[in-house]
Amino acid sequence: MVEKKSDDIQDFNRRSFTYENSLEQWFFFDRIQKALLNMIEKEYTPEVVLDVGCGTGRLLRKVKERWPTAQLIGVDAATGMINRARQLMPYATFYVSKAESLPLRDDSVDLALSTASFHHWQDKEKALREIKRVLRVGGRFYLGDIYPPFGLSKFTSHFRSNNPVRTREAFVDAGFHIKDQRRRLRLWLLMTVGEHL
Repeated sequence: MVEKKSDDIQDFNRRSFTYENSLEQWFFFDRIQKALLNMIEKEYTPEVVLDVGCGTGRLLRKVKERWPTAQLIGVDAATGMINRARQLMPYATFYVSKAESLPLRDDSVDLALSTASFHHWQDKEKALREIKRVLRVGGRFYLGDIYPPFGLSKFTSHFRSNNPVRTREAFVDAGFHIKDQRRRLRLWLLMTVGEHL
């Protein structure tokens, strides 16, 4: 949901009041978020967590359950989503922002997350460089996004650049060390983990 085309942003603004209670949250997004959080080692304890493409803050609420003392930050390009997130999570910090220009200081985040948002970003390489910029040395970025298998990505413009090889190359080009990359949920989900060394 970060750096969407203007029609994507308008669509997410319209959906911001029903987004939280939609069936796709329970059936799809919650499963992606759970899979992503399960990849993080139990002993890992971040102080500052950033969700890029945070929507209404659903993933950050799960993060708070796991790390109740962590500072939570969310960014999204859709104002409606951020307004709703602020209502639901007054204890967190939210910004209307593109992934390409994060309003955060260098080396200020321990853990960055993004679920089902990457395919909306227009300049993925620039966004990945921004995420690396705000990560502290040793910080990690966990990305979970949709990757239609069997060549189906060719039929939808959002997913044409979403494949394991291109995603891995984009992470490396941004300066990340790849810690892990795997497919989940019957191959429809691509998980990539980069570390700022």
